[in-house]
Amino acid sequence: MSREHQTKAPLGPLPRHRTWVAGGALASLSLVLVGVVSPIAVAAGQAAGADVAAVRPAGGGDGDDCKEEPRHHEGKPLHVKLLDRYLGGGDGDGHGDHCGGTGATGPTGPTGPTGPTGPAGGGGTGATGAPGATGPTGPTGPAGGGGGATGPTGPAGATGATGATGPQGPTGPAGGGGGATGPTGPAGPTGATGPTGATGATGATGASGAAGPCSDIDAYSPSNTEDFQAVLTGGRTYAGRAATPGGTIVWQDLSNAVGTPTDPANPNYPEGVCGVAFNSQGNDAWVKVVTTSGTVWQTHGDVNGQNFIWDEPWTQNTTPTPAVLLRSGFTGTRVAKPAK
Repeated sequence: MSREHQTKAPLGPLPRHRTWVAGGALASLSLVLVGVVSPIAVAAGQAAGADVAAVRPAGGGDGDDCKEEPRHHEGKPLHVKLLDRYLGGGDGDGHGDHCGGTGATGPTGPTGPTGPTGPAGGGGTGATGAPGATGPTGPTGPAGGGGGATGPTGPAGATGATGATGPQGPTGPAGGGGGATGPTGPAGPTGATGPTGATGATGATGASGAAGPCSDIDAYSPSNTEDFQAVLTGGRTYAGRAATPGGTIVWQDLSNAVGTPTDPANPNYPEGVCGVAFNSQGNDAWVKVVTTSGTVWQTHGDVNGQNFIWDEPWTQNTTPTPAVLLRSGFTGTRVAKPAK
């Protein structure tokens, strides 16, 4: 009778145990498939197979149904044998293993290794909620029992603005004397200008200053074709001639000590000249001067025809002195003045 058509016993030594064994075999297979077959995993699979062998009847059950049949997977690897035997319920050759009664429930197998952590979820951080309303202020706590240390002094406040100057106080009573004199106060403002005082008496006349430069002029016209002049100005003496009386005058300097091509020199010109006179007679002319010291000087010029040459030095003349009055009176004719 083929085992494929036998009725599977609901009870027996293995039905409930197969689930646990299948889990162990599956864990071993998974480790082998990913290339991580550790000695512990292989040992667990071998232990599971040993448990199965231990619960089976030594005699194979009732004789006919559980006879030992030739195995076709003796050379298969352990994980293949476990898969064929426990996941498929057979030996890998199409024959079921349904002999024997239900065995006792085996012990719980060891916990498998923790799997890798899964990827983080794609959701972002949620938006922050609106702040809640501020709660009411709690009641004031009871006053402390005192005795605490005084806190540190706070920093000094900013200096306030300077106040307005108060009115001057009354003068205090005079001191008893003997104190040192205080410093001199600042000078007061300048007072208003007082009225002009009366004019004082005239002072004495001062000494006369040095005499300033003198100025003088003299003229002589002997004919309608001659007009001679002598002028003193700026400390220098000049002689001039015009072709007609009142005409244009041509001047020569009689004070120059060094001559020029157009004006000969007149050496020995005196100092302090203060008056001048002109005198002419025929072809000769003279210019005479008086100084501040009373001396008289003169120089000669040629005035014949169209000549007007002054190239001689100055010579001093007799200094005038007070005349001696004659004992007799004036004997000349007196001319009566007309009545006014």
